[in-house]
Amino acid sequence: MTTADPAAPPHEVHLSALAYELGDPADIALLDDPGVAQRLDALTAEGLRHCRVSDRSAPQLGAASARATLAAADGLVPGSLVLATESRTPSPTQILWETLRSVPLPRTPGLVVGGNGCGNFAPALRAARGVLLAERVPGVLLTFADRLTTPSRFMPDGDTVMSDSAASCLVTAGPPGRPSFRVLALATSVQADLVPEERVLKGARTIMKAVREALSRINGSIPEPERGFDWFITGNYSGTTRRFLATAAQMPEEKAYSPHHAAYGHCYSADQLITLAALEAEGRLTHGHRVLLLASSARSWSLVALERVDPDSA
Repeated sequence: MTTADPAAPPHEVHLSALAYELGDPADIALLDDPGVAQRLDALTAEGLRHCRVSDRSAPQLGAASARATLAAADGLVPGSLVLATESRTPSPTQILWETLRSVPLPRTPGLVVGGNGCGNFAPALRAARGVLLAERVPGVLLTFADRLTTPSRFMPDGDTVMSDSAASCLVTAGPPGRPSFRVLALATSVQADLVPEERVLKGARTIMKAVREALSRINGSIPEPERGFDWFITGNYSGTTRRFLATAAQMPEEKAYSPHHAAYGHCYSADQLITLAALEAEGRLTHGHRVLLLASSARSWSLVALERVDPDSA
């Protein structure tokens, strides 16, 4: 049910130059969306107020966030692009080509990661790390980009409202000479055979067990696990869902950081990078702080352990 890295990678892997791009703010009470309208009272009671709506395509959003990352990357030219998306209009292939063309990185190899719904953060990071270490490129541009392709913005899993958005970062082997996040460990639990009718009956127990198994593997892979984590980040779900996920990850509620769920809505797999960027921008991180990220979908739950690295303090 659970997968984890069997051994530490031969080089440290770092995330840096975080950036994101959002659609325009839209009051969920004013959306022409029957699915949202039917759940409006419950959504607002859970703290949701706005989502983000864009006329730009997924590749246009992704390219905008990627350009912002590269602008902060001190001239580093990535050797590859890993793009995570669940959008199907245009096709994933076209999203990749159009993103590369628009950045522009028209001659840079790329690959698309999908299949984990809003939990694509961890699989995409795993893919980016694999490319980085196997091909010895100077860096991998990791980008998440999605624009709504379903009839309604309401998402029952997590009881939230979907937003058009993108986020990017640079993945490098070793510290990049600017503030970064060292990847300490990554673990994923999957239950692909959890059918919809069982999810109603077994959902909470399954999630709790899956997250706890992943957490056990994380704690078994990182140095000084007794230090715990300073912050916890998950998707921009309802308040009830976020509190439950914090409990599953054995994180106290006061360490669960989600400053933008009311204003941004749920930004697919970009949530984690967007919230991490906010944590960084607000000065809540210092050298050595540890952050636990949870990226989840209906049948997969991934934890990523990060540690803040400031070059002047290292």
